[in-house]
Amino acid sequence: MEHKFAERVYKLASAILASKNTTPQAAITIALWFIELLAEIERSSMTKRKQVSIVDAIRDKRLFGSLFPDLTSWSAWLVFLKATFVIPMDKQELELYRGCTRRNDPPTSVKEAYAIVGRRGGKSRIVSFAAVYLACFHSFQKYLAPGEVGLVLCLARDRHQAKVVFNYIVGVFRSVAALNQMVTAYRSDEIELTNGINILVKTSDYRAIRGPTVVCCIADEVAFWDSQGVSPDKEIFAALRPSMATIPEAKLLVISSPYAKAGVLFDQLLRDGAIHHPGLGLPDQDVTVSLPEVPLVHFDEEIERDPDAARSEWFAQFREDVEAAFSLESIEQCVIPGRSDLLPAQAIHYRAFVDPSGGRRDQFTVAIAHRKSESAIIDLVRAWPPPFDPSQVAKECSEALKPYRIKSVIGDNYGGEWAKEQFRKHGINYELSEKHRSQLYLDLIPALNSKRVELPDNRKLIDELRRLERRRGRSGKDSIDHPAYGGSDDIANSVAGAVDLVISKPVMSVNAMPTGVGRNASWPFASTLGQRLPGSVFGGSDDDDYYVGAKPIR
Repeated sequence: MEHKFAERVYKLASAILASKNTTPQAAITIALWFIELLAEIERSSMTKRKQVSIVDAIRDKRLFGSLFPDLTSWSAWLVFLKATFVIPMDKQELELYRGCTRRNDPPTSVKEAYAIVGRRGGKSRIVSFAAVYLACFHSFQKYLAPGEVGLVLCLARDRHQAKVVFNYIVGVFRSVAALNQMVTAYRSDEIELTNGINILVKTSDYRAIRGPTVVCCIADEVAFWDSQGVSPDKEIFAALRPSMATIPEAKLLVISSPYAKAGVLFDQLLRDGAIHHPGLGLPDQDVTVSLPEVPLVHFDEEIERDPDAARSEWFAQFREDVEAAFSLESIEQCVIPGRSDLLPAQAIHYRAFVDPSGGRRDQFTVAIAHRKSESAIIDLVRAWPPPFDPSQVAKECSEALKPYRIKSVIGDNYGGEWAKEQFRKHGINYELSEKHRSQLYLDLIPALNSKRVELPDNRKLIDELRRLERRRGRSGKDSIDHPAYGGSDDIANSVAGAVDLVISKPVMSVNAMPTGVGRNASWPFASTLGQRLPGSVFGGSDDDDYYVGAKPIR
């Protein structure tokens, strides 16, 4: 190589000496400069020739192709990648693209790509290749300041779920020798590369993703992120986009199986459309896309077991039978800003609802309420997070009830006689609720919508109410519960129970006089003004004091 280079310099210098009146030293200098210029042009040309697309990398056995024994069932995903990275499509691919997206023409530039994909559709695996491709085959140094690190984020509801894509990425690096040489460090939730790019795991919290420069973000199972509450999906995306604004080639890759018709993913579908990879095809489309490595007979079994769930899990359709039980507006209109607990008053009759727990997983909660005109006022909410000693918490709960003169509570049917026994030790009568929590929530809907409830400014309560889902069963009957993918509703259950106690069971007003048919219908009450009446007349125990007329009912 050195001999050939010297020979080229000698020949060029000789030509310069023969054609111009110059010194040998000047001729050699000119020759060296000219050859370096030619070498730079040659290197630039080679760089352009070596630039491969992500589809080429997947088909190349020296790169990603070694991880795909057969690409037949991945044809729809190759179309997805071509659309995302703006790669020309052939006629057959264009037809598949139009069928899956309801769009006529592929985009000319893509910053964000949304893939609504059924279970086991290969979405996590395919975006892992996209992340590695962006991290290794693109140069972002011209956009990064000295010391600045470009990030590839694996973002999900929790770290465990985010590591699904991250582990696929680790597998790609370890399986391709050329790419593995670019890794300077493997950590439990981070990969550090030689080119100034780090790949790491993050949870879907808008406060945790502010600040760094993001060259690629994989947002996993976005349909199951909270659409309201402490860290809503809209706020997460709003925090992400500025982190990617200075990187023209940055990509936001959103993947998820569909769920309820709410949140960023569903809004995106309504607004701009998204890539659908439905498994066996959407019902209103004449397109069939096979899922990798999933036998067709499995779909028939799932449809027979639960049609609504199967259409969502396997056919990439948003569920018609799931919606938010309470709108954020209906909840917030009932919240009294800045209110926490209300002190007990002598002239008020209080009721309490308890949702006990064994202390391992769920919270132990209690809510106290009273009635004011036609409204329910929540006076106190208490929650004991696990782990705890249930006997000790039952004692503390009983002590919280005593200032409100509550000697009888209604509670969830937990632990059989255990709850009754624990409260009995502290002088509290525990009765089982006649209504299941779902019915309590259904009855709470009109109360919140009509603003007949005053709620404390309790963020956990608001979040639990907002996450509750209303489902329609096969029989057509609605039910409300916390999401199937997790979450707690213990505080919400106690509050719903307390509201039901004071609204559905009216308390006699001190100003109300009984009326009836016939002469002197109220004479028994007129003769007892200012005298003690048994508590059972008003739904309490005989130990409770109630007075008519001269003294207030409490």
